[in-house]
Amino acid sequence: MLVAFRSGPRNAADRGPHASPQRCADRAPYMSHTDRIHDAVRVEHVADGAVARLIMERADAPLNVFTPSQVETMAETVDELAGDVGCLVLYGEPEFSAGADLRLIEEAPAEMRAAKIDSIAAASNRLIRSLRMFPAPVIAAVARLSAGGGLGFTLASDLVVMHCDAVLNTAYAKIGLTPDNATPFFLVKTVGPYKARELLFDPQPISAAEAVELGLANRRIDGSESAFLDVTTEWAASLADGPTAVYDQTKQLIDTTFEGRLNEHLEEERDAIKRISDSAVFDEGLSAFLEKREPEWE
Repeated sequence: MLVAFRSGPRNAADRGPHASPQRCADRAPYMSHTDRIHDAVRVEHVADGAVARLIMERADAPLNVFTPSQVETMAETVDELAGDVGCLVLYGEPEFSAGADLRLIEEAPAEMRAAKIDSIAAASNRLIRSLRMFPAPVIAAVARLSAGGGLGFTLASDLVVMHCDAVLNTAYAKIGLTPDNATPFFLVKTVGPYKARELLFDPQPISAAEAVELGLANRRIDGSESAFLDVTTEWAASLADGPTAVYDQTKQLIDTTFEGRLNEHLEEERDAIKRISDSAVFDEGLSAFLEKREPEWE
């Protein structure tokens, strides 16, 4: 919810967690053709079609918040791209995403809020399952902010690359909602239950450097945001040139350590957030968020 690569020599993205964009500046930018699949989603086919960049872009909303139809389209596109590309890059422009658009909840009658929340959760769960089942590496390229449900999409990817100025934030508790989009699931698997509780109970910005240290991101990339996307695409192209069948099987082997539990967990999240959205706690959290004030919890 809310506030929210073919085999060959290794390149700039392989220099470590603090990769430099210098090499990108010395070569022509990646050429691409673009498919507009939704008014807020486009697909850029780059690296001779070996890499697809799935880009969320809502010009009409702050912090690139998403809608159910947008996320449904993304899930359908991920499924359609399966087998056609060697790597998928998930990106948000200008920021990754702060999660679901809370204005949709605000505008709904009080008795319809739980149903609206549930429709967002259902669409998000479908995208998360599609990302985990995609038969090639998925890289989340995080610029500026990934929060709430957007953080769930980030953590559901195989690899996470962050621009040096980007931050992560769980955000949910700030607005009186339980977490969804498998955020607690992946957090516990990555940082353990105690740190996961801290991050969820007391949402605070997590810098790119902190995210790498915690294991929530693979690399932090310095330089401009355009160079950041180029370096990430370069890594994606390198992976796409590799043994993608091996990557697919490796993903499945890694996921067998928790995959059977993921589907059950997603449904438990969906039930929990639907219940809490029909409560005075969420009423106060939503009002405080929209009024830009601190919530007054009872």
